[in-house]
Amino acid sequence: MASSPPKIIETSLVFPPAGSVPGTSIPLTFFDVAWLSFAPVERLFFYPFHHSTSHFTSYCLPALKSSLSLTLQSFFPLTGNIRLTPETTDKYEIYYKSGDSVALTVAESDRYDEVFSDHPRQISKLKTLLPCLSKSESSGLQPVLAIQVTVFPSHGLVIGTTLHHSACDGKGSVNFMCTWATICHTNYSKVLQASTPFRIEVDRSIIPDPDGSLYTAILNNLSGTENHNLDSIQSDPEMLLASFKLKAEHIQLLKEVLLHEAAKRNVTLRCSTAVVTYAFVWAGYVKAKSTLSETEDVYCMFATDHRQSYQPPIPENYLGNCIGPCIVQAKVKDLIGPAGFFVACQAIGKAFDEVKRVGIQNAEDWGKIVLEIGSHKPFGTSGSFRFKVYDVDFGWGKPAKVDIVSVAYSGAMAVAESREQDGMEIGLCFTQREIEVFTNYIGEGLGYMSTLVN
Repeated sequence: MASSPPKIIETSLVFPPAGSVPGTSIPLTFFDVAWLSFAPVERLFFYPFHHSTSHFTSYCLPALKSSLSLTLQSFFPLTGNIRLTPETTDKYEIYYKSGDSVALTVAESDRYDEVFSDHPRQISKLKTLLPCLSKSESSGLQPVLAIQVTVFPSHGLVIGTTLHHSACDGKGSVNFMCTWATICHTNYSKVLQASTPFRIEVDRSIIPDPDGSLYTAILNNLSGTENHNLDSIQSDPEMLLASFKLKAEHIQLLKEVLLHEAAKRNVTLRCSTAVVTYAFVWAGYVKAKSTLSETEDVYCMFATDHRQSYQPPIPENYLGNCIGPCIVQAKVKDLIGPAGFFVACQAIGKAFDEVKRVGIQNAEDWGKIVLEIGSHKPFGTSGSFRFKVYDVDFGWGKPAKVDIVSVAYSGAMAVAESREQDGMEIGLCFTQREIEVFTNYIGEGLGYMSTLVN
């Protein structure tokens, strides 16, 4: 039976404090413009909440709104719209003017059991917890951010965000959520009204591109790609979002196995949490996708942070994109074979080393590279175990769960730190059969690897 959508309780607009932000145009950089045609990032933060909807709207919602308003004073680009710069044909910008706002929707649902917990959940049901981010056909303005809060009376609540990737990368997005939660949780509203806003760097000129050649190259290469509108994407009813956890001891085991196998082969490899975890998951993902031919080439496309590629480095509080593609290639037959984990580690480690060596020197080719492998539906990552999404506490405690629903459209794995212990959480979009294959792979794979180093 089809799930009924949440009941809309209220839709409102939240503004930065009056007069706190002047009208501003922020030109997109070559990092930003690469994401123009990609679907927005959809995140869900699940919280326990043992109160009624009326309690939420009376006591919690005012604090959420006031703290969001104060947060938007610093993160004002998220309140603006993406548009073509007037009198240009290819220059895009985030334009903020007084009166711009973020749409905040409050809804209520009784479908708690369908969306909470770690069991696989239908993408279509999770999507009802997310707000739309529709471009205006008349003005051509593309909103950057929308928020929805869905209350499950006496059980929990979910904060869903839909964010256009051209505005900022994952680090900036989580920084926004942590700042909002901090202001709300600590009840800073009264003391912050007249104080200096949180220091966020929005100046795009710190990303060097003196003659604009990198911007032009990436925009021209990606200009023919489809502009995804999430409102029009129909979810496959068979696709489920499944969560898997790798404990700290599992990750340590993977590192020990990699070092053991490298020593046997007399080779030196990069051995890091990212390498071994992504390799282990990638090999299992390929095994689960039975439609792949053993003779096929398969690809990974990881997002790598380039803040350290510059001197001086781009500051951590920069609100914009500073990530580029890292491409990994392997044969299906090699990944599903007995040495699949080692093959994946070798390929990923080599690609990471190359990105570190090259930095942004090949940035003008990024658009062409992404287009070339796009038809192969590359595997990838969304999020990071370094973002600390479980620190987003609005005063109701840490999230019980955090999901990135947009991996259903990108073919990536959602990555986050583990909530309860050191380790990592992985979210993957699978059919039920693929979930069973991947679950068996994790159990049997870790069991087999423990025999290699004991």
